[in-house]
Amino acid sequence: MRALAALALCACTGTTGTLQIELITAPDSHVLDPVTALQVTLTNPHRRMVTTRTGSGFALAFEIDASNTGGALIVEGLDATGKLVASGQSPVFPESAINATVAIYIAAPNSIALSPVALGAARSEVAGTAISYGAVLAGGRDAGGARSTSIAVYDAFNHSLTEGVPLPEARAGLAMAAGSRGSIYLYGGTGPDGNPTGTLWRFDTTIPPKGLFFMVDQVSYVRSAELLVPLGADHFLITGVPALEVKSDMVDKRTDVLGLPSAAASLVPGDGVPTAVFAGSTLTRFRGTAFDNLGAGRSNASAATLPNGRVVVIGGGDPPGTHDALLIDGVNGGIGVVTGVLATTRFHPLVAATSRHLIVAGGTDASGAAIATAEVLDATKPTLDHIATLPILPRTGGFAIALPNDQVLMGGGAPASAALELFTPEPPPR
Repeated sequence: MRALAALALCACTGTTGTLQIELITAPDSHVLDPVTALQVTLTNPHRRMVTTRTGSGFALAFEIDASNTGGALIVEGLDATGKLVASGQSPVFPESAINATVAIYIAAPNSIALSPVALGAARSEVAGTAISYGAVLAGGRDAGGARSTSIAVYDAFNHSLTEGVPLPEARAGLAMAAGSRGSIYLYGGTGPDGNPTGTLWRFDTTIPPKGLFFMVDQVSYVRSAELLVPLGADHFLITGVPALEVKSDMVDKRTDVLGLPSAAASLVPGDGVPTAVFAGSTLTRFRGTAFDNLGAGRSNASAATLPNGRVVVIGGGDPPGTHDALLIDGVNGGIGVVTGVLATTRFHPLVAATSRHLIVAGGTDASGAAIATAEVLDATKPTLDHIATLPILPRTGGFAIALPNDQVLMGGGAPASAALELFTPEPPPR
């Protein structure tokens, strides 16, 4: 970990604050060794400054008026020839007169490397969900089959992993999603006895020092390794058979659809109507209050919501699998096929979409072996152009979570591992 800069924030009242910036890398990384100059950009108000390496490292200072606006820092590391060899960025932070530290993870552009932190123990079947400042990771199973009571917060502002109060009972394969006001909802999962459960918990991340759990509901609809699909305002659908709905902290069975496959993505399109798409052998859409069938779907696939508001269904298909992707318009239900997107066919891959990229990672091949690569696609292009294929730890299951700084956090799959990995994109266009 290396200190980078002091960012002075000066309020009109005369009060000031200092935002200390640190650079961090993957364990044992040498990505910063060839860097001779750093170009640091503050996105709002737009400022750019270049500092060269000295015997004591890099020194840089911005002084800006404190305000209620927010900006992000983009760091680009240049070698002696001026070539970009390292990059990273922070989430958007408030430019008020505060004293704080932000750590920026630096890696080669468009690369995947180990996170500076890891799970407390090697686990598979770990659930993960995005929150405004990072991600929450919960439960799992160790190599011996024991379920975990761990729940932890990954903070994208400093790349730390902080354990919360233990789960009320050990679980693996939880369904989990973020609600409002700092709440995380967790449903089902496999309990200590190896049987699926039907409990609904709410974890309040805002209660110091380590959060607090509330038992919200206990029902007879047990399940594990399913999804909790958010529809807004603490309203969720739960995949599996029967399909379940969580509303007003109550779990009820939906009677208008038999079940929902565990490949899904949700969005609120421009018309403001909550929408979700579920991908199995058929495509099922939930929109407003009702379900409808959109047509033929894709088994053994995964789904994500793209920055343009469409849902992508990718991976899976009949063996040996398909290279194509489906794009679904949540409003009109239109389906498009994008051919030849994936270089490698894969079943049940991890998928996550940032503002610019779609990451399709791991999964299994036709023989059931975990795949040790991830593909980076251009999420801004309707053709989902292929950018790179990158090595990762062999992984099936677990989570891939888009962080608020345009990175993607991956981990928690099989084979069991404590390692977390981060995708780092190239700097955004100027």
